Amino acid sequence: MTAQAPAFDPGDFRRALGSFATGVTIITTRDGDGEPVGLTVNSFNSVSLNPPLVLWSLANEARSLPAFRDAEYWAVHILATDQ
Repeated sequence: MTAQAPAFDPGDFRRALGSFATGVTIITTRDGDGEPVGLTVNSFNSVSLNPPLVLWSLANEARSLPAFRDAEYWAVHILATDQ
């Protein structure tokens, strides 16, 4: 059985991004060997609801740039208040 992702809900996306005023996020992916790669980001912003887009910045000199540039997917981890 193949698991399917739930349907995208623009309202949920808006509410989630609206509750994130500013702060630090963790962005993760896997490199070409399947090893986890992550970094702390303080430049995370909502860009668009349709299509759903966010923006975060990574320096051209970052050692993790190849992993993120070549990744098909990456994940944003928003930290809780107490983190």
